[in-house]
Amino acid sequence: MAKSLPAAPLRALQAFNEVVRAGSVATAADELAAAIAPAFATIDESLKGFRRRDRELRISLLSIFAVHWLIPRLSRFQALHSDIELFLSTSTRMVNLATESFDCAIRLGLGSWPNIVADELYREELVVACSPHLLPSGRVHALRDIRRATLLQSRARPRDWDHWFKAAGIDNPEGRAGQFRKGPVFETRALAIQAAIGRMGFAVIDPRFIEAELATGQLIVAHPLRVQLDDAYWLAFRPDRESTRPVAAFRRWLAAELASGYHAQQWGG
Repeated sequence: MAKSLPAAPLRALQAFNEVVRAGSVATAADELAAAIAPAFATIDESLKGFRRRDRELRISLLSIFAVHWLIPRLSRFQALHSDIELFLSTSTRMVNLATESFDCAIRLGLGSWPNIVADELYREELVVACSPHLLPSGRVHALRDIRRATLLQSRARPRDWDHWFKAAGIDNPEGRAGQFRKGPVFETRALAIQAAIGRMGFAVIDPRFIEAELATGQLIVAHPLRVQLDDAYWLAFRPDRESTRPVAAFRRWLAAELASGYHAQQWGG
């Protein structure tokens, strides 16, 4: 029985076919290089993407969350994961995680976004804070004292004072946003916090965003009422990012930081 010839490698057969078709080795080589180059470029870009996903963490988040909560803690994440390169971008717009280069986003809302995994970080709360120089006694004893005070506003959050006063049992009789407002209006909550430190009036703010100022005595909570809102802060990401090392590490670290909690006893909550 005649011995069967070993099967030729697929690439060798493809190359032989190209030589026969093109009529010469040189012509076939040029045509093969031209056909293969885009494929190798695609493979190279894919490998770069995998390498990036293993060492980079690109986060889109709200500026107040970045400045007043995340960044003061971020050195602890870097100490645990010094090889992960961080890129932070602040924005209020809704990013498209399917088409943009972000690995995850931190946003405020109800957490119901299509095709997105969302971890609830914490429910938003409101307290009234001011400089201790405005309250030598340390606390407001009557709600009317706050209502009569200079109330610092954030243009991005026009109803926060309404929410707080309603929870305190003081309804807005006309139902208009800002019924209780009387004071300067700032573009962001971060500016309102600085104005409160500067003794300009009372700010209504999530207590997690003034932890450092409460700890150092730059601000005090003027009234014990703490109001929880319906919205929460969420870590959002695509399902295919869940198992990537940077996102998984960031999720674990956030959960640990939040489990340690902010110290409500600092302001008597």
